[in-house]
Amino acid sequence: MSDTFHLDGSDVPFEPGQTVMQAALASGHYIPHLCYHPEFKPHGSCKLCTVKVNGRTSASCTMPARRDWKLKAIPRS
Repeated sequence: MSDTFHLDGSDVPFEPGQTVMQAALASGHYIPHLCYHPEFKPHGSCKLCTVKVNGRTSASCTMPARRDWKLKAIPRS
């Protein structure tokens, strides 16, 4: 059984060890990104996938998913 976090008002299931980006993409929620690729170790260099949680920002490709978090994707133009 997987846990969930909330991304822009939607529940996103995740498995232990997944990042926010991995869980979001696996469940059909798109977070804009440039440097993320599932076959490479995440490094968060482009910061395009930035999300806000508890008033702080972080790259979703490097942030481990946590149960009951409420996240907001930060739109980039």
